[in-house]
Amino acid sequence: MNYKFSIVIPCYNEEEYILPCIDSIHNQDYDPSLIEIVISDGFSTDCTRQLIKEYQKKYSNIKLVDNPVRKTPQALNIGIKNSSGDVIIILGAHTRLDKEFVKFNNKYLNENNNKVTGGTQQNIGKTFFQSLIGIVMEMPFAMASASYRWSKTEQYVDTVVYAAYKRELFDEVGYFEENFTISEDAEFNWRIRQAGYKIFFSPKIKSYYYPRNSIKRFVKQIFRYGILRVNVLKKHKDSIKLLHLIPPLFTVSILTLLIIAISIPVLSVLFWYFMSLYFIINIVAAIIKLFPRKILFLPMVSLLVFTMHFSWGLGFVIGWVLPKSDKW
Repeated sequence: MNYKFSIVIPCYNEEEYILPCIDSIHNQDYDPSLIEIVISDGFSTDCTRQLIKEYQKKYSNIKLVDNPVRKTPQALNIGIKNSSGDVIIILGAHTRLDKEFVKFNNKYLNENNNKVTGGTQQNIGKTFFQSLIGIVMEMPFAMASASYRWSKTEQYVDTVVYAAYKRELFDEVGYFEENFTISEDAEFNWRIRQAGYKIFFSPKIKSYYYPRNSIKRFVKQIFRYGILRVNVLKKHKDSIKLLHLIPPLFTVSILTLLIIAISIPVLSVLFWYFMSLYFIINIVAAIIKLFPRKILFLPMVSLLVFTMHFSWGLGFVIGWVLPKSDKW
């Protein structure tokens, strides 16, 4: 069976990326009459809306809908409610799809009564810093809980990138959470699993992603991810896993040992032993990932992985202590 797919794209000020994203959808190895594009835009102030409207003159399958709240979960729900497909794919504007992306989703949705499918994300760097961030995002040591970024094995998982959902799931488990500052995809996928359904991952379902082009913006993004993840756990306490606790425990350990080292200098050796052990593991993992073609990235990769672990853990800790805020 060939399903009709609606691809929903939350969007705000994406003039650099939105047209390549749309082009990759139109280049799918799948019947184009069975693909609909719904762009949920938060009233972009750059040329994004103008570019989309020009493309609408060429392609009848593009819908542009407004997201006045300018929040991702609201954008997703608005897009879904304005779509008509049998299957909803959630996509990011910074993404290009492999030409067989839809075809393989359709294949696996027809097997084993799968309700959700998704695949792997490969990072593309236009600049040095974008390439550096992309490498870090694909390292198992850096992103242990996000196996879709690096796994080569088909399996059932907790979450996938740019998932394809059968429409009836939204009728059964509801839409993306709007009333809580939360990691909306992780929370939605948790509800799907609680309803008794599995999420199928295949590395054949490929997408290509342009990461942040700034270390500062990337670190801020990771810090925010930590806050959003802890909010999922606050809502669903039984969704907690050990991998979620390692970064905050790491951050708290560093801060505690640093305070001890400053207060009692003779015990500063504990701090340095801890940091030395961490960086030995960090550097070995980086060498395995980078050798031989990208080995020159090694020093910066190791430092960025450390910064990412610390930032995610700090976001988690702050998110646990502080009340929820629309700021995040």
